[in-house]
Amino acid sequence: MNTVRTWLILTPIALALAACGGGGGGSDTTSTSGSGTVSLVVTDNLTLDYAEVWVTVEKITATDNQGNTVTLYQDTTGQAINLSQLANIGALIDAQTIPAATYTQFNITLANNISLVAAVGGAQTNATFDQTGNASVVFNVNGSLVVAANQPTSLVLDFDLARFTYNATTNTVDPTIVQTTAPLNQTVATMQGTIQAVANANQLTLTPATGGAAITVKLHAQATVVNTINNTLGTDFTGLQAGQSVIISGIYDAATLTLTARHVLHGSSQGINARHEVEGIVVSFDGANMTLNVEEASFIPGSNVIGIANTANAFYSAGSVAMIAVGQQIEYKGNWDGTTFTAVFGEIDGAPRNGGSYVDDYAEIEGNISVINGDTVSLLVSSSEHVNGINQGDTVTIDVSSAWFKEGNRACLTSGAQIEAKGGMTDATSMMATTVEFDACGNS
Repeated sequence: MNTVRTWLILTPIALALAACGGGGGGSDTTSTSGSGTVSLVVTDNLTLDYAEVWVTVEKITATDNQGNTVTLYQDTTGQAINLSQLANIGALIDAQTIPAATYTQFNITLANNISLVAAVGGAQTNATFDQTGNASVVFNVNGSLVVAANQPTSLVLDFDLARFTYNATTNTVDPTIVQTTAPLNQTVATMQGTIQAVANANQLTLTPATGGAAITVKLHAQATVVNTINNTLGTDFTGLQAGQSVIISGIYDAATLTLTARHVLHGSSQGINARHEVEGIVVSFDGANMTLNVEEASFIPGSNVIGIANTANAFYSAGSVAMIAVGQQIEYKGNWDGTTFTAVFGEIDGAPRNGGSYVDDYAEIEGNISVINGDTVSLLVSSSEHVNGINQGDTVTIDVSSAWFKEGNRACLTSGAQIEAKGGMTDATSMMATTVEFDACGNS
């Protein structure tokens, strides 16, 4: 049987279908013999009404023009997604092998519940998609995706939040899911799998846990590699071997099946599999316990703010407990009991990797680029947080040579561009940036 490997990606813009590098919509004029690779992307279009829109994706299938149906993604427990975080960004979650063909219908099975968090006031509404009482509901999307031999393609399904409607009388939500070819700024991937081979200290191939094509994994300059057995931190793949279980997060390139990794967890398969993930903004912190305004999670939180326990004993791959402050973005891996999240691993977004030496270990600076000199930019400061002595109107030198571009890329480094940089201060007016986000660049 001729097959094509399909990658399921979750993104933050809208749910759509797109062909990348040879696929596309319209009539089938491309040969479908042999094999090709499809990247399945879930995205959404931001709405101003809700700060968070949580759904659980259970299954996605595709039906070709001959009536044959294949499963692209299936998870009996479901994948929780905050659609409001999926604007122009994707997240790779699965890989499957399907026959090469032209696919014209896509069925999305969601758990029959949806959580809406108001943008103003933060009130949370737990609703359903219909009043049948069924545990799941299926939505149909018509489109056209040509899976051609030996050519990568992308399927993007757009949850258009701006067109979602909520009926307070029935407490139901009528969603709009459409096909789109709108380009994504980038695809953020979190993938669990088994190491197939280690090429060198900075590159390996990964077999996804659900099977499918191997992914090439390359390390970013700011990558952290955490051993979950003895809680040690590395910066490369030294010591990793074929057959080990890993979870890898980074930026995915569907055209080359390459994942540029920012975070790697390895160690016991049981320990990795058991951990939930949560990311958000620190609301309060007393040195041990924390409340977190959740932005992303592997589960649907009971409210938009949850408690984080065991923060002092968690292992931090970037930053430390002493560095935590209200307003920071932080990610934890650990255990969720439905009420409280118990942290095991933590990372402060933008904090330097542990082991560095800085005058100030953590700072956030926003402003407009005034001068660019290679990997160094001069920034006219508009605001700063978690750092003393830097005020609006000051000029700060930012070294972006090894920065992680969370929004945009190096091509966005232009005079006048507005950026937010996070990292460590090497002196009173100089930062070694760990992460950089652009206020507007391309589709940002």
